Amino acid sequence: MEKKPVSRRQFLRTTSGAAVAALTAARFGGAALGANDRIIMGIIGSGGRGRGLMRSCKQDKAVEFVAVCDVWEPMIQAGMKMAGPNAKPYWDHRKLLEQKEIDAVIIGSPEHLHGVHLIDSVNAGKDAYCEKPMSHSIEEGVKMVKAVRKTDRIVQIGMQRRSSPALHEAKKLIDDGLLGEVSLVRAQWFWHQGSLPKASQMQVRGKYDWERFLGSAPKRPFDPVRFRHWRMFWDYSGGIMCDQGTHLMDVVQWFMGQGTPRSAYSCGEAYQLSGYETPDTFGAVYEYPRFTATWIVTYTNRWENGWRIFFQGSKGTMWLDDFGCRVWKEPWRPDDEPIKSLGGGIPTQPHTDNFLECIRTRKEPNAPVEVGHTAVSAPHLANVAFRNKRVALLDEECSTVTLS
Repeated sequence: MEKKPVSRRQFLRTTSGAAVAALTAARFGGAALGANDRIIMGIIGSGGRGRGLMRSCKQDKAVEFVAVCDVWEPMIQAGMKMAGPNAKPYWDHRKLLEQKEIDAVIIGSPEHLHGVHLIDSVNAGKDAYCEKPMSHSIEEGVKMVKAVRKTDRIVQIGMQRRSSPALHEAKKLIDDGLLGEVSLVRAQWFWHQGSLPKASQMQVRGKYDWERFLGSAPKRPFDPVRFRHWRMFWDYSGGIMCDQGTHLMDVVQWFMGQGTPRSAYSCGEAYQLSGYETPDTFGAVYEYPRFTATWIVTYTNRWENGWRIFFQGSKGTMWLDDFGCRVWKEPWRPDDEPIKSLGGGIPTQPHTDNFLECIRTRKEPNAPVEVGHTAVSAPHLANVAFRNKRVALLDEECSTVTLS
């Protein structure tokens, strides 16, 4: 029987750590595995991030990789070396998915291919760990959620903050009312990157399948810059807005518990990094039901290097980053010391461990498909606003975007 579309209330319920923990194996039709049962895996997209996830999964001695798929020969070879002598190489992910012995796959392909790779995987009966950003648009995300929920497959989206003990501790401080009522949240990410090389300066060694890389993106002659630096082009990515914004805006929504934004506006440009289509610097403003959030980025300046989120409430302010969180009481004074400090750390290992455990138990993972969809909704909405130079509006079901 076909499941009904997932409602906004269900989306919000799955963003709660307590609700995720409460879901049980009764929801799934797959048989639970024993702790020592082998988990046979394949990978679709064996680039650097994909191989990092392979390495993490292989910490579990019951995991065996038997298939490696990519559109570039050096990545296939690198994945095969990590998988071991019994693995088979593939150019076509559909051929990999035909292998009956495979229980689960890692999807580490470019984000414009996530939709087809995830939908094909669950329809082939495979559990899947899909890297973030989950989708290339809000509309595609809706289709992905519906497709997954028509099956009984375990899907974990690669947002490792959802499995970080440090972030769960920080969230509890907000849940316990330490900050009071939070009306403003500020997220930022500052790095210093370089311009893209010119095509004439690049050489792509080894065989590649350009048509398979393009997928449903507009057809064009082979471009080595687009092939190797796809994150900076709209056809294949949401740019920095989605790449990093999926992580941070998810934390904002998760901690605040008020769902997805009602509207967004964004401005910026590729001011300094030549070759970029997507902006190297931008600012986005989001309207939520009871607070305002900002998302500010530059890849041209390393001041306060990395990411930070500030939750500013009536009783206190939380500063959250890789190193943990600090809380200052309100009203703040320049010589005040934090009233609370917690350690940090955003490792990948707990997130892949959670995925493998859920394959065994058939429980819902920490970052299910609904979380993947709502996490990237704010970045997608801001990109729509940016590209149209208008305010973008999102309905309460997190499914339809309009312009104001």
